Amino acid sequence: MKTLFRILIVLFCIAILYYYTSDSTYELEPLEGPNSNSSVIPKTEIPKGDEDALPRPEMGISTYINQKSDRIVKDFGEPNRIDQSAYGYEWWVYNNNPKSFIMFGVENGTITQVYTAGSHVDATPYKIGESIDEIYRMTIVNPEITVNIGDNVYTFSLSEYDMHSRILVKFDGVFAQLYIDQFTNTLVGIRYMNSETLVKHRPYEMSFVGDLIRVPNLNSYILQQSNEAYSKQLFDTINVFRNNKDVPVLEWDVEASLAAMEHSEEMYTEDYLSHDSPKFGSLKDRLQMHSIVYDEAGENLATAYYDAIEAAHGWFNSEEHRDLILNEKFTHVGSGVFINYYTQIFLKKP
Repeated sequence: MKTLFRILIVLFCIAILYYYTSDSTYELEPLEGPNSNSSVIPKTEIPKGDEDALPRPEMGISTYINQKSDRIVKDFGEPNRIDQSAYGYEWWVYNNNPKSFIMFGVENGTITQVYTAGSHVDATPYKIGESIDEIYRMTIVNPEITVNIGDNVYTFSLSEYDMHSRILVKFDGVFAQLYIDQFTNTLVGIRYMNSETLVKHRPYEMSFVGDLIRVPNLNSYILQQSNEAYSKQLFDTINVFRNNKDVPVLEWDVEASLAAMEHSEEMYTEDYLSHDSPKFGSLKDRLQMHSIVYDEAGENLATAYYDAIEAAHGWFNSEEHRDLILNEKFTHVGSGVFINYYTQIFLKKP
């Protein structure tokens, strides 16, 4: 009996030693978004703006743009969650089912944008999962898109990367951002928006004649709310990605989310982008600091994306980051956002 007890003690010590010395974490190269290189250029000469606008769809989610928010409640019921954004509008989130996942942007009672990655949502004239070849056959795609708001003219210039991953399409009175999966060349997300929202976001290089639309100044309360909102939206969006690939969805982990938020805030305040914190060490060190027990862990980092939707699609179009998102081993995830720094920690729990 004593011999068995000694063996158990030795095995326990070996297990503890293995846990604290083995490295079962994945730290990938942080991702810097296309917005990091985008510029805003004032001009005096009014551009021609010759590109044609497609007829606005008469059905599907684009028809909600510029409608009153009462229509959302009438058609979808009360939202599961209302999130604050950093741009003066709210997100009304419907996340009961990944296949019907949808978010509406609402400002002063008016619907300004709508986003979906759900395969069962009517996104006419597009459909989640359709090929980029089909999109190009039915869509006028221009590298420059002109937006007129009153006497002001804004011109967006799309890069080669944008033309194959973040296509901007001009309809009568509404714009569409098409998020393309570069590995399958299929549509994996779509955002419809009005012209004011597009100019606020500035998702591409932009020149303008006239006045620049300013984003409202954020107080600390709104900043905290938008950070928490984007963290939850990362969680929602990557679970939709997993569901669309028939991979089990992840559970939200509170402690991992706290660790992710702290890391995003530190990267912002200390002006660095790395898995290794000058104060708190590697991902493994930071997880131990929060007493998080796990078998395997991985971390995605990003900056210079204007919101969580853009960051999620950026990761999904990067092979290593995508592999973490779709890894079937992971069971839990924690998300943390601070302004434009994004951290997501994936865990396989015992």
